[in-house]
Amino acid sequence: MTDDDRALRQQLRATDPARALAPLPPTWLDHRMEQIMTDPTVAPETEAATTLATAGDDAVARRRIPRWMPVAGAAAAVAIAAAIVAPLALGGSQPTVEALDPATGGDLASGSCLALEPATVAAQDQAFAATVLSVEGGTVLLEVTETFAGEVADRVEVTQVDAMSSDFSGVPFEVGERYLVGALDGTITGCGVTGTDSAELRAVYDAAFRG
Repeated sequence: MTDDDRALRQQLRATDPARALAPLPPTWLDHRMEQIMTDPTVAPETEAATTLATAGDDAVARRRIPRWMPVAGAAAAVAIAAAIVAPLALGGSQPTVEALDPATGGDLASGSCLALEPATVAAQDQAFAATVLSVEGGTVLLEVTETFAGEVADRVEVTQVDAMSSDFSGVPFEVGERYLVGALDGTITGCGVTGTDSAELRAVYDAAFRG
């Protein structure tokens, strides 16, 4: 050790605030180290500090979440549940039904009608295509599949025509068949305006409404 080293050590000792204290005995240091390693109170203190740190992080995260977000989430959940449950509780939407009077005044076969023109079909208040769902007790139930003119319900009821006693003023409806139907003032129009959905009648309807 040189003189410079000795001088530096003396300066360091002069600045040591504990220079006036007696040195700790080696046995005390060994005892303290063993106490730190085996004392069970050390772990809880560390765990508590970790818990407080985690709780602090959670509190910061909660402060970053806008207060309206939980309310908005709850409202959205209620709306979705209502959209699902309401139709089930109400049994789903029911089809609308309207009644039309049967045709009167002759048909093409009676010889009292002129040849069918697109203008005649275009003049109808209601015009639609439909399939016969049922014929019960003299009442025909039609399922509307296509609407050409006017407002038509989902289903239409009309009195069945007796083909044997008919004056050809209407068309007898058969279950499962498709028909083109025209109506004025709530009454189905005869004279060929209403009939089976054939290629010939379909062409007249297309010319009337799509030409």
